[in-house]
Amino acid sequence: MTRNVKKKSVDPRSQEEQESSRREFASRHGCDLDDVRRIEDGLRRIPIERFLEGCFGKDHGAFYDAHEDLWIVPDKNYRGCGFAFMAIRSDRSWFSGVVPPEVFQ
Repeated sequence: MTRNVKKKSVDPRSQEEQESSRREFASRHGCDLDDVRRIEDGLRRIPIERFLEGCFGKDHGAFYDAHEDLWIVPDKNYRGCGFAFMAIRSDRSWFSGVVPPEVFQ
């Protein structure tokens, strides 16, 4: 019997793209590439609620999308039209965007 188990959400970029991003970050901030990897590993070990509070404050307003395995955090500083957000994956990688108002009509 095959069970349909949802895979955890992860950064969709290739390993090469992720490593390039790490190198760029390390270079920009004057730190060692191994330090960047250790920081990423440490972030993954933080329970998600604590992670969200640490990044966005106690009243972050995040909600969980079980279908996509994403925690969606509203961007409270956005003043334009639509719904601005940051989406956090299980591996603590993220992306952001704006949903235009017509999507909600």
